Amino acid sequence: KIAVVGVHGWFPMKLVRSVMGEPTGTSEKFCEQMSMAAKYYFESEHGVKIHDNSITMIPLQGEGKVEERVDKLFNSLVNNPAWMSALISADVILWATHSQGTPVSTLLLRRLLDRELVNVQRQAVSLLAMAGICYGPFPTLKGSLIVKYFEADAARELFEFMDSNSTISQKFADSLGYILRRGIKTTLIGSMQDQVVPLYSAIMTGTSHPNILRGMYIDSHIYSQDDFLISIISFALRLRNVGLSDHGLLTHISEVLAGNLYSLEGGHSTIYEELDVYVIAVRHLFETAPFDLITPMEAKIDPFQSKVRLNPFYLPWAMRGIFDDTRISNDPILSQELKNLKVLYDSWSPASAKLREIKFRLEPLKAKL
Repeated sequence: KIAVVGVHGWFPMKLVRSVMGEPTGTSEKFCEQMSMAAKYYFESEHGVKIHDNSITMIPLQGEGKVEERVDKLFNSLVNNPAWMSALISADVILWATHSQGTPVSTLLLRRLLDRELVNVQRQAVSLLAMAGICYGPFPTLKGSLIVKYFEADAARELFEFMDSNSTISQKFADSLGYILRRGIKTTLIGSMQDQVVPLYSAIMTGTSHPNILRGMYIDSHIYSQDDFLISIISFALRLRNVGLSDHGLLTHISEVLAGNLYSLEGGHSTIYEELDVYVIAVRHLFETAPFDLITPMEAKIDPFQSKVRLNPFYLPWAMRGIFDDTRISNDPILSQELKNLKVLYDSWSPASAKLREIKFRLEPLKAKL
């Protein structure tokens, strides 16, 4: 039996929706996508056909600030006998969320674990967080007219996640550490051209734990296997996924990845349309070793404070840290990838001013590259 839970992100108020259109990232959407991903995985990898009656979809809905939503969604769940029965009896729980739904889901999962409504001793549990606002939105959006004049407290609260010392950030970090310690496989997928959430926020660069898998969604029309920027970000993500440091590279390269907030370009809302994003979370759950069920491991959560503009000199130092890291240079696979990056860097001809600036910053490291 599989229970699939979907938790939507923050929705703009009706006045803004009338201009921007109704949101498509609904809880029902996430449930449907995750259900398809589970069926695809079991049939393609194991030749097992999962029937619809083996899956119960639990689309949780409710708007507001983070803790308000946690209360609403919890009450909605426990007051639905069919959902509660499916959740408690499930062998597998697949949870998908987006944007503001990430801290909401994390706090809600902790409550369910605390009350033994989810039991990791007999249930396999996965949390997929797509473009999660974990360290807040892009700091430059704080002055947005939408946020300042049209939106309610729920939108303004998102910027409190920029400071790890804020009350809501501390509650989020505490709950995140708890669910990781309890063995929840957590898949963090950021979007390369997100208009709202920086990559460092979506993948929680300041948090380390074996139960975390990180990835990046790239719109197909901008993807190129030979693109230096895509390759270096993918390499840094791979470092984090094998337990090595990226020396701050992902944080300091995030600011050049922002999509256009006022155009259809950008992946904040296209990330949840891609089935492979959900399949990654299913694979993470079933194809990696279970951690923490016998000896719990604490998550390492570093303090974080988002800045409007990062120090441009940190980027070359981050790259230098990678090249001087013997754990990387002594690994035959990772060291070969570094050599491949040199070839891509030499042939890289970025078109935008922001990307040309990145190439300029990395120029002193050409000798190492």
